Amino acid sequence: MIEISYKDTILGMGEVGSTIFQLLNEVVQLEGADIDKTKERKKTAFNHEQTYFLHICIPYSEGFRDAVLDATKKYNPRAVIIHSTVPPRTTQKLQEVLHKIPIISAPTRGVHRNFLSDMKRYTKFFAVDKKFVGTEEYNEFIKRFNNAGVKVESMSSTTTTELAKILTDTTYYGWLITYAQITKILTDKYGVDYDEMWKFADEIQKFLDNRPKMFPGFIGGHCVMNNLELIKDSDIFSEVVDIMKEMNLRYKK
Repeated sequence: MIEISYKDTILGMGEVGSTIFQLLNEVVQLEGADIDKTKERKKTAFNHEQTYFLHICIPYSEGFRDAVLDATKKYNPRAVIIHSTVPPRTTQKLQEVLHKIPIISAPTRGVHRNFLSDMKRYTKFFAVDKKFVGTEEYNEFIKRFNNAGVKVESMSSTTTTELAKILTDTTYYGWLITYAQITKILTDKYGVDYDEMWKFADEIQKFLDNRPKMFPGFIGGHCVMNNLELIKDSDIFSEVVDIMKEMNLRYKK
């Protein structure tokens, strides 16, 4: 009987995918696939290795679902891990199609300039359909990241992890900056020093830890504002998005 040797395949070698590659580089045989062939990488011992985990690290777009399905057909993995930030229920809908293999939702966290160290610093929250909890692939996911120096913790559903990434990470951060923008515009209007005014909250922040002072800069980059578009089916969230977009453009002006 021929023993099967495995590798992990990373789809998308941008900031997320290349950092996942670095993270798992000493743990497992790897290959990195990308539409830009100059970004592709390979660290495998043999050409005949089969894919164990297919790591999805491509940005979300209208073609995201088809790209995942095509890659799954091409690489025939034992499980799929979605590291990308995606709209709620994306993983669930993919699982309904790819019902034989686990589709794990495990959004990344961290600041891009410190991405690798942040991945090791923060807990890697993940979730999978309940029927796959405790399976070999489930346990291998935990083992894989633990061996890379990452603490992991499961959540109750893939929708929870998807919402957690959008609502408690990037959007919450953006919302705090939006408030800082508003207060800066008002202090400028009244001829007041922004930093001096915020001293009023310093001790409250120190003792209660619920008055964080944020830098009132323009929200650029490709995470905070782009991720606002991933939840479009909620009226109340749409109002929040409109406020953040309006204030960001006003602050830029």
